[in-house]
Amino acid sequence: MKAVSVCICSSILAVFSAAAGAASFTGQLKSTTDIYQQHVNDEIDDLVPYLQVDLSGKHKFTKTWRTQWRTVALSNLETNHSPENFYFDIPEAFAEKRISPLFKMRAGMNTVNWGKVDVSSPADTVNPTVLFNPLRTMKRGAPMVQAMWGGETLMLEGIYIPRQQRALLPEQDSRWLPRQFLLNLETPYGKIKVPEFLEYQYNKPETLTHARDHNYGFKLSSHLDSVDAQLTYFEGAAPSAKVKPNLTIDTSPEIVARSPIQLTPLSYRVQTTGAGLVWAREHWIYRLESAYQNTVSDDDFLSRWTWTSVLGVETSIDVGSRAVTVLAQYYHTENPKAADSFSSYRLFDRSAILGARFAYSDDLTFVVSSLYETRTQGLYWSVGFDNKWTDHLKWGLSWRDFSAPQDGLLKTYERNDHATLDLTYYF
Repeated sequence: MKAVSVCICSSILAVFSAAAGAASFTGQLKSTTDIYQQHVNDEIDDLVPYLQVDLSGKHKFTKTWRTQWRTVALSNLETNHSPENFYFDIPEAFAEKRISPLFKMRAGMNTVNWGKVDVSSPADTVNPTVLFNPLRTMKRGAPMVQAMWGGETLMLEGIYIPRQQRALLPEQDSRWLPRQFLLNLETPYGKIKVPEFLEYQYNKPETLTHARDHNYGFKLSSHLDSVDAQLTYFEGAAPSAKVKPNLTIDTSPEIVARSPIQLTPLSYRVQTTGAGLVWAREHWIYRLESAYQNTVSDDDFLSRWTWTSVLGVETSIDVGSRAVTVLAQYYHTENPKAADSFSSYRLFDRSAILGARFAYSDDLTFVVSSLYETRTQGLYWSVGFDNKWTDHLKWGLSWRDFSAPQDGLLKTYERNDHATLDLTYYF
């Protein structure tokens, strides 16, 4: 409890100190509206507006003392369910002390990035995720103590989290819970159909093996010329909660689940050992990351282990006076358990990703991306643009599409094709 108090006090001091005399302050107000093409039922909204406020600041007191903070407030204006109707978090609020040229410490709320690949990193498991929308995930801040020793050539980092926050899931009226069928729930009946008007209810979250208590990890990293390498180890709560459904089914004339379906979010403990490598060579950047995750919590519903590897390539192609940035990645995961309908994080089990970004002008940027899931031949693709009106105002429009010929995770999202309108004000 003393460690928890130290972290909380450090976070509060960081926020108030920075607010009182911040050397820098930034913020943004963002409106995002998702307009879905297909109607599911009267309980599920076809138009979902979000409003987000993001504030951050830094303050340097002396050459050895500084603070940094960031707050996020997000509201789904259509749902009545907490916390998605109003979500607030402090991803950063820490104080940092440089004790020597090679050693510094931080204490307070923080988010860390231990991955070497973009989109989804198997080794980046320190912070819990917010999964209201799997296309726009966020990290939750964690109260932690960090110690860092070394420099660019060799850096050793250790972290300790006395009490981890919970990972958050889509709300019970969300489109991002399965609305067509329930897949691979290990019943004698196989795939289970759902009624025309399906409802969900969340039970009280459960925590196995004190998963959220005393999380810790280490990272050893090195930067040599054009090569970045790292080794990581983390033991603590899995970044995404496992959803355990409690079903009552009718078996005649077909297998159909009764509504509502009870869902229990499980926080469980894992050990993740990862390695990553980045090699920058002229116009090419190569990324490789691999992580083995062992499940510490003992529950037959959980997978005992997973092993995920990612290979990525990034380059730029000149188009006239401009450049197109192209990214290609392939994910390969070994997992003894089949994915179920609630495992949206497993979209990357056996998947290829291709994306491109084209800056047509200083104010107008086009983005195209796609994901192909090899097991079910599922395809997700998106296309859109961002346009800067002024130095403080930007807007964007995009389209996202899901399709799959076989039952699987992407097929559960087939009715979630939608357009998104973004409006962002920076200050």
